[in-house]
Amino acid sequence: MEVRTFPEALRAIMETNGWSQTDLARELGVSQVWVSEVSRGIKDTTVTKAVGLLARVGWEVRISPRVEDPVQRREFMAGAASVIFMPSRKTSPYQDPSYVAALADVLARNRYELGGVPLIVTAVNHVTRIEKAVVECRDPALQSAGSSLSNQAALVLYDAGRLDAADRAAVLSLELATRANDLSGQARSYEGLSRISLYRGDFSRAVVYAERGLKISDLTNSQSAALNMRLGRSLALISGQRASSRSALDRARSIGGLSPFEEAALVGDVGIGFGHLRVYREAGALLSKAAESIGQWSPLFQAQYLGRQIQTSLRAADPAFAADRMTELARALPLVTSARVNKRATEILKASAPWVRVPEVRVAREHLQSVLPPSEGEKG
Repeated sequence: MEVRTFPEALRAIMETNGWSQTDLARELGVSQVWVSEVSRGIKDTTVTKAVGLLARVGWEVRISPRVEDPVQRREFMAGAASVIFMPSRKTSPYQDPSYVAALADVLARNRYELGGVPLIVTAVNHVTRIEKAVVECRDPALQSAGSSLSNQAALVLYDAGRLDAADRAAVLSLELATRANDLSGQARSYEGLSRISLYRGDFSRAVVYAERGLKISDLTNSQSAALNMRLGRSLALISGQRASSRSALDRARSIGGLSPFEEAALVGDVGIGFGHLRVYREAGALLSKAAESIGQWSPLFQAQYLGRQIQTSLRAADPAFAADRMTELARALPLVTSARVNKRATEILKASAPWVRVPEVRVAREHLQSVLPPSEGEKG
């Protein structure tokens, strides 16, 4: 089956699979309204986005010239190309390493932009399908790509508060990376497992995972910085480990060669560690820097660092600054759907209650509560 337009492709996919617009929207990670408008030709999208979306449901885009004469082909390649949307010829697109790697990239970008909650179904489906694919095809390249996709699924589920499912996906990521002898994938998996354990409150296990990751040879600068940061943040929450925590956090900050996004995220995460160490001035400065710079890449990360900045300010007994940041968080919150962000906002409402008589705090609390989901806002 071949179709010539993106709206036709969406309608064909729904017809072939017996899906409703809601079903297709869930598979693509978009809204039902978006599917409705695009499938009816009311709303347009770019070819780049179409390629990424169709890959999620086993379709591919082919671009070919209308003129078949070899001499004329080059002349028409750019100006007279036609786009064909069709199902992938592979038995399962999840057996294609490049396809699986592309899914991991798309899932990461969507998490940075939207938060984990809208992507829960997609993440679970990816894990289920990659588990089946690697049983049927034990190609190391597929195992490595599957490790990357499982890791991204774990981070989605972690952000959505599905910690048991996140842990299982992260364990699968490590298992696949180990089978493929993919040291980079193993380091990435250990960092994810440390992150999940830290959020669960199992600080000792988080330390163990970070230390195992740091023992892997040939770590990239990014991996070394991230694992040292995880180690430092975990140690900060264990009694008697203050010096070791500070040392690990300082090591993380000293590592160069990071991308601007990685640098911004590291600054924010080290700031969180400093907050746990009660080094409030340094923590506040780092979190402020991270919140200001990272929004261009990730509304999710920006909301997280704003939340941490507010908590640090409240612990440092600076309600005026906390109120200013609470207003900013209230502006950022509707842009993402994250169980972690909502939980942090609820914690902020509780922590700021002692300053409710301060006019700025009272108004900021009202703003924050007004954008929280009802069940979350009522907890505060």
